[in-house]
Amino acid sequence: MKILVADDDRDLVDLLRYTFQRDGYAVALAYDGEMAVRAAQSECPDLVVLDLMMPKRNGMEVLGEIRRHGNTPVIMLTALGDEEHIVNALEIGADDYLVKPFRPRELRARTQALLRRSRSAGKVQEKSAVPLTFGEVKLDPGSRSVTIADRSLQLTRTEFDLLHYLMLNRDMVVSASDIIGAVWGYDADENDEVVKVNVSRLRRKLEQDPANPRYVINVHGVGYKFQSKES
Repeated sequence: MKILVADDDRDLVDLLRYTFQRDGYAVALAYDGEMAVRAAQSECPDLVVLDLMMPKRNGMEVLGEIRRHGNTPVIMLTALGDEEHIVNALEIGADDYLVKPFRPRELRARTQALLRRSRSAGKVQEKSAVPLTFGEVKLDPGSRSVTIADRSLQLTRTEFDLLHYLMLNRDMVVSASDIIGAVWGYDADENDEVVKVNVSRLRRKLEQDPANPRYVINVHGVGYKFQSKES
């Protein structure tokens, strides 16, 4: 499998190249946004590690180009720890993010988790392969399709997996760390921003009134649940 690393910090790129090659991955490199766009198109990577701030074209622009051409998993790297930049990256379609400085083993864990999820997207385990219907929401794991009131929803891979997990655990409260473990595939005790943003995106597609959700409910201070019946 091939990973594209795009960052203008050449020392970091060298470190990540060594780390990923040691794990058995092929690695393509880019040092600015234009190189990253070309490499994403020519190298056909299985995953992209993408810096937010790069010369020529920034990471947001590169991510937009990647999303226009496919659903390749993308982990954003940012030295900007403020919520606005993180939310913007996730809104455009990043699958995950890390704030610099980070530990290479943390990036490795997230990379491996996203690659596992990408490979298994079309392989549904038997116990979770049964179509689910609650109210007007219908989810079919086999075809990875969701409809509400017979209207088809266009969900990203992450949004679909999030909704599937919540529906499998319907009427049960699950924490952000539970969701991270089940959907993203790694342990995270504190950072739940990626969950909050994806829940918000899912609600905008699923709910008639996202500000007053009918299905995906916040349980303050605890987590989230899929509400299968009117309360």
